[in-house]
Formats: sequence, structure tokens, C-alpha cells
Amino acid sequence: MTFKKVIFSPLFQLLLVMIFASTCYSYLSTNTVRFFLTVSACLRETLVFILPFLLFSFVAVALSAIPKEGMFFVLGLMVVVFISNFLNVLVSGAIGYSILSGAKACQTPEAKYIFEPFFQPYLPRIAETTHSLFVGIAVGLVNSLRPNKSVTIVIKFIHDCVMKFIKNFFVPTLPIFVGGYLLKLFSEGRMTGFLGQNIGLCAMTCGFLWCYLGMWLFIAASFKLDRAVEIFKNMFPAVVTAFSTMSSSAALPFSLKAAAKNTGDKVLSDAVMPLTVNFHMVGDTIVVPIMAMIVMLAFNHPLPSPSGFLMFGACFVLNKFAGGGVPSGTIMVTVPVLIECLNFDDSMIAFIISFYEVMDPFATSGNVAANNLFVVIFQKMRKVIKKRLSAGIKHDGKFAEQN
Repeated sequence: MTFKKVIFSPLFQLLLVMIFASTCYSYLSTNTVRFFLTVSACLRETLVFILPFLLFSFVAVALSAIPKEGMFFVLGLMVVVFISNFLNVLVSGAIGYSILSGAKACQTPEAKYIFEPFFQPYLPRIAETTHSLFVGIAVGLVNSLRPNKSVTIVIKFIHDCVMKFIKNFFVPTLPIFVGGYLLKLFSEGRMTGFLGQNIGLCAMTCGFLWCYLGMWLFIAASFKLDRAVEIFKNMFPAVVTAFSTMSSSAALPFSLKAAAKNTGDKVLSDAVMPLTVNFHMVGDTIVVPIMAMIVMLAFNHPLPSPSGFLMFGACFVLNKFAGGGVPSGTIMVTVPVLIECLNFDDSMIAFIISFYEVMDPFATSGNVAANNLFVVIFQKMRKVIKKRLSAGIKHDGKFAEQN
């Protein structure tokens, strides 16, 4: 990575903002903090306004691009990915509850003075995020089965507008968005000691992620050590690329090469890997729920009830299908889920975004490692299903001959 790319990377800029907020907040006047907080509130409201368009357009464009003859394969694969993501969230929730239940060390002190923006911005809600996601799925499926040029043009136009907004406006202003809320948290004294108290929890989360992926590795290798070493060796360049770039897409060429080697089936790996690279995110589904719980405790909120966590998990996994290809897409599409299901406020949203950016290299490399292993496991599942189907057909044939 060149020096220019490092300087302009979101992670580097967010780190600078965090350093600035933590060292300079005491020198800023109340009105200065409120000014930056007002800017952050405006950016947050803009993000919430644009998210339904993002969810609708990304899902509709992706499903519209599926050829009619490949519909059942792709939908079947998406169902498997959804189930895998949801099970990962449940595993993450179980670990989070076991680690954090009754934890008090990570709580922040109550603020003596609450900083508020000069005004509360408001943009009308065009649609609920969940509704827009389901509408996008319906429109995409219908347009795939019965292609309509006008519909394709409209959803592509919305998609292009959203992408331009995200890339040219929101991502460049992301450090400002986070910075305003961080200044508020530091000025209120609610950030004191958080990182020092929770660094162990962050390390435990990353450690659990890689232990969990180790289990996947041995399942993919049929519990054979030499085969596990071979699979890991093939996918290592993709994992390193993902860690350094924080992008699953950047690691895709290495993942395709590794998947072809690990499966011995280039056609299968070329079909499965590109479809899952932006949707099947094991690293995120393990890391983000635990992070959300840590932030809830940090802001003196109780952990969610089991039913509340299940609702969060289902919405979180559904939204994963709309985060692919968007810079900081995972945490951005999770914002409305955190607000609606876990009652996150603006400060908590800003905190988890900056928190996620620090954890992103570990989560993204986990995503890429899991997708490489998923292709191998998917191939095994496919072979078993084919074998059982062919055995059933032969059995039916013999039964027909006997009768």
C-alpha cells in the first residue's frame, strides 16, 4: 500500500480524528463542540434518509442480473448463505452473553453535562429500511424472470446515484461524522478508560473468531491435518490481502485461485466465490454482535433480551445482502437495525462505527477465510446431495422394474 493510499484510507483518517478528539476536546469551547456535533447530526440524518434507496437498489440490481436459467442455483446459494450468517450471529450472541453477562468493568460514567446540537435535523422517511429491502428482493426477482428494460434503467439509475453519494460525499465525510460524536463523548467524560477496560474483550473477540474459523478449516479438511495445512496455505495470500486492504473484493482474485486449488473444480469456484464474497461475511456476523453488546454496556444499557437479539440477528443478516461493494457497507447498513432493534442513540452509533473501523481488518480477513472454506464445504455438501439423489433414482428404478 502506497503512502498516498494510507493517508486517504478511512481507517487512517478515523485514527487521526480519534487522536484529535481525545487530546484536544478540553481546549475547545462548548459552542465549538456543539457545532461539530450539529454537522455530525446532519450527516447521520442524511445517511438514514439514503439507506432505504441503498438497500432497495443494491438488492434489486443484484437479483436482476441473475440469468433465468441460473435462478434456482443462485437462490439456493443465497438461502444457504442466509442460514450460515444467521447461525454465526447466534453463535456470536451466545459467546457475547457468556462473556458480558453481569460485566460492569466496561461501563462508562454518567455524563455530568449533556452536549446537544444547535438544532435537530430531520428528513422525511421515504420508507422503512426493512420494507425497502423486501421490495428490492421482489422487484429484482420479477425483473430477472421477466426482464423489463424500463425497470432495469430505473433501478440502475437509483443504484448509480446512491453509489455516487456514498463514494463522493459520505465516505469522505465519515471522519467528520464520527468526530463530532467523539468530541461529545470525550467532553461529557464518557470515553474515559473505555479502551483500556475493553482491550481484553476486543482481543477475546478476535481470538474467538479465529478459533471458530479453525473449526471450519478442519471441517473443510475432513479433520485431516495435512489437508488442513494445504487448504490454509492456498488461501493465505487472500487472507493477508483482505487484512491489509480491508476489502473482500480486493482479495477476490487470490480467493478464486485458492478456491480452484482447494476444490479442484474451477467452474464451481468461479460460480460460488463471486456470489458469496460480498454477502457471506462470517467475520462480521461474529464480530459486530459482540461489539454491539460491548457498546451497550459501555453506555449503561442492559444486554438485549433473547427475543430482541433474535430480531436483531434476522434483520442484520437480511441487510447483509445490501452492504456488498459499499465502502464501510457492513456497518452502514447495520445502523438502522441497531437503532430499531437495540435502541442505539447517535453517540452509540458514532462509537460503534469508529470501533468497527479499528476491528475491520480482522473481520474482513475472517470473511475472506470463511468464504474460501465455504466453497470447499459447499462442494462436499453438493457431492453428498448428488449421491443421495442418484441413489434414490436408482432405488425407484429398481422398485419400478420389480413391479
